[in-house]
Amino acid sequence: MKFKINIRPKNLKLKDLKIGKKERKYNKEIVFILIIIVILIVFFSGVAMGKAIHNSSIASNTEIAKPILEVEKDSEIIITEANNQGEYNFKVKNYNNLDEISQVDLKYYIEILNDNLDKSIKYSLYRENEEIELTENKTEEITLKKDLKQEQIYTLKVQYDSNQNNIGDIIKEIQIKVHSEQLKI
Repeated sequence: MKFKINIRPKNLKLKDLKIGKKERKYNKEIVFILIIIVILIVFFSGVAMGKAIHNSSIASNTEIAKPILEVEKDSEIIITEANNQGEYNFKVKNYNNLDEISQVDLKYYIEILNDNLDKSIKYSLYRENEEIELTENKTEEITLKKDLKQEQIYTLKVQYDSNQNNIGDIIKEIQIKVHSEQLKI
């Protein structure tokens, strides 16, 4: 059994709606009261609507921490076949001639630039008579503490073996570079 129900919507017209004058007046009063309440809430809640532009000039006087790392060196040494050994001394310190001490921690490493020297020249680096291992002609990083006067003495020992030299006289220079970096405060 099948049933088919046909329901037609009733056409509504505005004049068929019976809204009385009292109901319209009652709705207007409620809307008016709600608007007044919202205005009072906004007024007493401290909400301000507006745009302000404010310019301020700030002046400050700050000092930058002063990093100090000085290298004192001896005079150059000359290695020849007759004078086949030499020692080059230098100091790394965290203060200057005015006795101002570094105000920040510093780390540094020493690099020996040899410009592809022949096997006949050998060198080793010592810090206060203790040999320092060189990795790719560089030392490990060394730290100097702030506000503590420190001085580290280094010696570079250079030895020339003329028996291993097969190209004659070598006129080369060995350079020592100290690379430093300031640590975070």
